[in-house]
Amino acid sequence: MSADPHDDDPTRALDDFVRRMRPASAPPAPVPDLSDLTSRLHPERGVNPPRAKGGVLRSGQRWDADDVEDVPVIEVPRNPPPRTDIPEVTMPDVDLQAEDTLAALAPEIDLPRVDSPPPPDPAELDAATRQASEFVHSQWDTAALDAAAPVWQPDAQALQLRPAQNPRLLAQWQAGAWTGAVREVFDSTTEFVNSGNGPAVETYPPHRLLLLWPPQRMTSPMLGRWPQQVRLSAVPAAQAADVLLAQMPDDALLWLQPDAHAADWALAAEIVLHHEPALRPFQLTGLRAFIEAEREANYTRLNSAYHQPVAGGAVVKR
Repeated sequence: MSADPHDDDPTRALDDFVRRMRPASAPPAPVPDLSDLTSRLHPERGVNPPRAKGGVLRSGQRWDADDVEDVPVIEVPRNPPPRTDIPEVTMPDVDLQAEDTLAALAPEIDLPRVDSPPPPDPAELDAATRQASEFVHSQWDTAALDAAAPVWQPDAQALQLRPAQNPRLLAQWQAGAWTGAVREVFDSTTEFVNSGNGPAVETYPPHRLLLLWPPQRMTSPMLGRWPQQVRLSAVPAAQAADVLLAQMPDDALLWLQPDAHAADWALAAEIVLHHEPALRPFQLTGLRAFIEAEREANYTRLNSAYHQPVAGGAVVKR
C-alpha cells in the first residue's frame, strides 16, 4: 500500500516548515553605476561639465586655470612596522676570575732615565766670574770718561745749511757799488681763473719790489728819489739779490740798502703800475693798496717826526 502524499499524519505536519516559510531567494542587486551621476544631478551642464577657468582664493588671490600645473604623484616611503620580536644579543665570554686578577696587579710606569749633570769645574767657574767682572769694570770706566769729556755740539753754521753767498754781494757799502732795495708789496693771495675744467682758484706767492741804483759819486750812499730799475717779482726774499745781480754788469758789486725808509716805495709802486701793461687783477689791487698804505704811513711819519719848536721858525726833526 502506497503512502498517500496527502496523508494527514500529525507527526509530519511540520516537515519542511522552515523551507516553506522562507521566500524564494532573489539574485543579488548589481552595483549602481555612478559615472553619469553629475549629468543626472545637473542635466543643464551637459555630459562633460566645463573645466573651471579660474577663481578667487580665501586670501583674495586670483588664480587662472592656465597657471595650474599637475604635480606628479610621489610615492612616499613608509616606515617599516616596528619589530615585535626580541633581537638576539650575543655577549662575549668574560672570565671574571682573570679580570679580578689583573685588577689586583700594581700598574707599571716607565719613567725616562735621568742622568745627573757632572759637578762644575771650579777653574772654569772662576774664569767666567773674573771675565764678567772685568767687562763690568770696563763699562764703568768708559761711562766715567764720557761723563768727564765735554759734550759734543754740532756746528751751528752747518745746521743752518745756508747756501753760499754770492761774492759780488757786499755786506757793507763801498764806493763804486750798486745799491739795491727789496720790499714786500703784498702777501700771498688767491684769484679765480677760468681753466679748461671750469672756474678754479689759483694761489700766488708774495710779491716784492726790487729797486736798483747805479753807483753814487760820493763817499756815502745817498739814494736818489728815482731808481734806475723797478721790478715787481714773486721771487723769494733770499733770491732777490741774484735777480738784481743779473741786471748789472758782470764785474759790478751790489749792496742792499737795509733802511726800509730810504726809498720812496710809493713812487716805485706807481712806476710799475703806470708802465707795466701785463699786470693781473690781483697785482693791480695789491699795488694800489700798497700805495695807499705808504701814503698814510708817510703822513703819519711827517706828522710825528717833525715839529716847529718856535713860531715862525724852521720845522725840524724831533
